[in-house]
Amino acid sequence: MPTEIRLTSMPQDTSLAPLGVLGYCLTRNDFLAPVFSELALPIKEVDHEPNAKVQDVLVSILAGCRAISQVNTRIRPDIALARAWGRKSFAEQSTLSRTLDAFGEAQIAQLRQGSEVLFRRESRTLRLDFAQDWLWLDIDLTPLPASKHAEGSTKGKIGGEKTGTGVNWHAFTRHSTKRPCFRACILANNTAHQRISLP
Repeated sequence: MPTEIRLTSMPQDTSLAPLGVLGYCLTRNDFLAPVFSELALPIKEVDHEPNAKVQDVLVSILAGCRAISQVNTRIRPDIALARAWGRKSFAEQSTLSRTLDAFGEAQIAQLRQGSEVLFRRESRTLRLDFAQDWLWLDIDLTPLPASKHAEGSTKGKIGGEKTGTGVNWHAFTRHSTKRPCFRACILANNTAHQRISLP
């Protein structure tokens, strides 16, 4: 039976509804089961299972937390999001920190193995019939920033000056009329001039 999404009134609100939908779909289908099935963390279980705490870390990353310390203010108060991920509430940040501290080489290897099982199960690349079609890879070898505001960037993350994309790829790039996309580009202005006919 396919997952059906409807709007209903809820006792709690969430500002992360798309993440809640993702969590609902992933947890109802046990999508992440291969990742957690072999994971054995040497920590005690009081309020939250060890695998659930690792899942909370994943949710915090998807919610945009830059550090574990942001969990208490960003996702822990969000009961609706926790319910969508199959949890009564998310674990506290100190509990998540202790969980991450419990990872040793064996647990990292178990997590890596589970991730590989998930990748092999879900990978479209591994299911490609190479006798029928090519595998096309789109690789950007320049370390230039990639965003809508980075058009015409000449400085990348590695440092040093880089050639702008428009200089090398004249025929393949659309040129902006608002911002220069390479050095030879002329900016358009917003003023329209009336045509003057000379006698």
